[in-house]
Amino acid sequence: MTAANTSGDPVPAIPEADATGDVAKIYADIRATQQAPVVNLIWRHLATFPNGLAWAWESLKPLYHSNSIRAEAAALRASVQPPAFKGLSPTALTSVGLSASDLAHITMILHTYERSNATNMIALGTLLNRLNGASSGADATPVPDTPPYQPEAPIDGEMPTLLTLDAMARPVAALVLDLNRIGARDEILASMYRHLAHWPAYLTLVHTVIAPYGVNDKLEQLIKNVTANAQTRAARLNAQLTDPTTTLSPGVKRQLGTALAEFFHGPICKMVTIVPLIRHAMPG
Repeated sequence: MTAANTSGDPVPAIPEADATGDVAKIYADIRATQQAPVVNLIWRHLATFPNGLAWAWESLKPLYHSNSIRAEAAALRASVQPPAFKGLSPTALTSVGLSASDLAHITMILHTYERSNATNMIALGTLLNRLNGASSGADATPVPDTPPYQPEAPIDGEMPTLLTLDAMARPVAALVLDLNRIGARDEILASMYRHLAHWPAYLTLVHTVIAPYGVNDKLEQLIKNVTANAQTRAARLNAQLTDPTTTLSPGVKRQLGTALAEFFHGPICKMVTIVPLIRHAMPG
């Protein structure tokens, strides 16, 4: 890894604003293909490995065009069933100073991460299988058949600045870290909380809603279920991976496998589970 990390990202990464040349082109392709206004941290991290980003994206892009990844990701999202609870009322949200424009922006951010996290989890699982030498999903634990993919509208909107912890007021930074500890797997700070730190009052309400789920086994079991489901769905796609023209050295392959496993079993499986919980708390 060669990139300096001045962006506040918890792992070495090339920020979207700093990307140039081939990295910038791949970032633009990822945004367009995923129909989302953000390049998630895992892709920004892969860009620091020699040929890592190109190898990963070349391997996976055909599965986006065939909608295979999207179909499995949509089925994964549908499998996440947040527990019933009383969410945030419009009165509570407006009483802390959140405008209709604020709420629209927040909803766009939640929608972006809910879709992209599930998509990236399937994609990472498939790449991990390739690096581990798997070629078929025939022996995977059965899950329900995947419904045909129903096209989804692109997510419109502009993501706010991805705040560093140092750029936040100290209590807000502490709140972001507290939120990241819910569901454990907090070695890597989830970028969504940094985006939402522009609205500290909203994060305070979110913490009040979801913190109780971090003190019992209910959330942990949900996360484990999501992980097992994603592993099985990713295994279905092993045989569909293409052989990229970009090659990796054996050392980079090992490093890449470690990084993918760290994200798959860490922040992504956690946030695939938690973001629907937060979205479920929004009015309507």
